[in-house]
This record gives sequence, C-alpha cells and structure tokens, in this order.
Amino acid sequence: MPDDDFLTAQAELFGSVFVVTQHLTRRTDAALAVFGLTTRQWLLLAVLGKWFPDRSPSLSEAAQRYGSSRQNVKQIALGLEARGFVRLVPDPADGRTTRIEMTERVRVLDEPAAQVRAAALLRDAFAGLSPAQTFTLRDIVRRWLAGVYEHDDTTGGR
Repeated sequence: MPDDDFLTAQAELFGSVFVVTQHLTRRTDAALAVFGLTTRQWLLLAVLGKWFPDRSPSLSEAAQRYGSSRQNVKQIALGLEARGFVRLVPDPADGRTTRIEMTERVRVLDEPAAQVRAAALLRDAFAGLSPAQTFTLRDIVRRWLAGVYEHDDTTGGR
C-alpha cells in the first residue's frame, strides 16, 4: 500500500488534472467558437486525423481511441456532421457498421488564421512552463496515458 505522502500526491494530481481540464475546455471552447466547434468535437477531429489519417474508422474504433463510448462518439460525430466536418456512412462490407469520414471542411483548421489562434492558445496554456518542463511533462503524460489505456477495462487493455 502506498505511503500517505504518495497517496496524497496522487490524489492532488488526480484532482488537478480535472481542474486543468475545466480551464482548458473553457478556453478552447471560446477559441473554437469562430468555427462553430466545441472542444469535444475538435478533439474527435484531432483523434481521427492522428490515428486514422488514411482511412475512415468505425464509430467503435474512433471511440476506443477517443476514450469514450461508441454512443457518445456518435453524438459528437452527429454534431460534426451537422456542421459539415464529417459524414457518417455505412460500411460497404458490413451495413451494421458506421464509419466516420472527414470532409474537406476540416481543412479550415489548417488555414493560417486558425494556426495563429491555435498557437496563441497553446502559448497561453503552457505559459507557466519552460520548454524543458514542457517536454518533460509531455513525456510523463505519454507514459501516464499508456498506463491508463493499458488498465482501461472498457478497451480490454488494448
């Protein structure tokens, strides 16, 4: 069993991550309003672009990478579809499976003005950290995510 100091540190970090998430979500929602997107919608687009750059994943595949249920990802994707960022299409080989296709509209996020806004948001989000601390934090969070993902009962540890 962990000692009290270690358990206290874990509890503080655990709670702090949720507080940071609240602040970042609020700021990101404000920055994305110009595109008619929410943070959750943007995150799904980012997941699709990172993990499925050359194919359209099923809702289940996207949900596994997004870290949420298939139903939740479907609701987010429906919002994105209404805004023209994705299309939900039946899989040609299995009509029971729905795939998420990104549309050309996603490219608006790659335009110079959008990139300037994104850079400003990131600069503000990490203003309290030096470049070296930012790289260290990135490495720690990568390891933490791998551990969380490995022990996630909803993904079967995959």
